[in-house]
Amino acid sequence: MRIFSVLLWILFPGCWAVTGPGAVRGPPGGSVAVRCRYRTGYEDYPKFWCQEGGWFCSNWFHVVETPGSEAEVKRGRVSIRDNHTQRMFTVTVENLTLADAGTYLCGVQRSGFELRATVEVTVSSAVPSPNPTGRTPQAKKQPDSPSRKTNVAFISKNLEVP
Repeated sequence: MRIFSVLLWILFPGCWAVTGPGAVRGPPGGSVAVRCRYRTGYEDYPKFWCQEGGWFCSNWFHVVETPGSEAEVKRGRVSIRDNHTQRMFTVTVENLTLADAGTYLCGVQRSGFELRATVEVTVSSAVPSPNPTGRTPQAKKQPDSPSRKTNVAFISKNLEVP
């Protein structure tokens, strides 16, 4: 498997140059923030976000893109901001609608080709709520009910040895 990965790297040097979360989910009217990372050496290249259309962006159109700087670029409900130090750019889609659901690409634009990662965006009101404490809920001990106390007293009385 290691040889296969090295062979892919030699044949396609841009493979794995951009990584994304794979999937994000948000409620209608809410927002999602998609963080995509890139390798060293791509800091000054333009970063983009587009809807997938096969191997390329649909209609060859980037929804939003940076010029290669760290300045935030906003287009309608979508913004993108690059952080060269962390080698990560964040795409934020606000006021989500059901029409925003689909497959997108976050990527780096190189002269002649794109390095990209696929991100599936789901818009659903059935968003699971995270556990705010991060701990597994523990069952609380309930006080003994009167009927239980009566049963215990009855059993113990009948088990007494003369």
